[in-house]
Amino acid sequence: MVKSKSKVDFDGRIYPTILEFNVNIDNELTKKAEFLFGAATLIIFFILNKVISLEFNTYDLILQISWIILLLGSFVSILSSMMIVLPRLRMFSRKERVKQDIFYYKNIKKFFSRKNYIDFLKDLPLDNKKISLAYSNQIYSLATNVLPFKFKLLKISGWVLLISIFTSIILFMFSLI
Repeated sequence: MVKSKSKVDFDGRIYPTILEFNVNIDNELTKKAEFLFGAATLIIFFILNKVISLEFNTYDLILQISWIILLLGSFVSILSSMMIVLPRLRMFSRKERVKQDIFYYKNIKKFFSRKNYIDFLKDLPLDNKKISLAYSNQIYSLATNVLPFKFKLLKISGWVLLISIFTSIILFMFSLI
């Protein structure tokens, strides 16, 4: 008796889980960027209060430089964390999204009317190939274009803020000597 191997079709139940995982990572990066943005903004307001005050000119040059380094580092941190929170700017990216991504707004606009797009989406749950393509395009776009860009900017934002803080502290300590 020969055992026949039954063919099992891939039903795509894993796609929503993969997409949700990547969306959660995206949300975590955005929350961390919001925290850095808030911290750097508070630092900037504190420093601007110091720099604008009349007594700032009486400080030693090293102390003034330490405040200015902290001001510039906070400003760069604010800009880079803001680019994480706001939609990604095209001028900083050389990568394009997947052309067949039917959920991306530019590709939605390619349909002639709302009814055509609705009809396309109605048929989507019945066609495993279209579902797989739609999910994989979303996951691929998020994993190759959005998340690496946000990770990079979050690293830049955090490290610039930390380096400017530590440099300012070292210069401040050096000015006390």
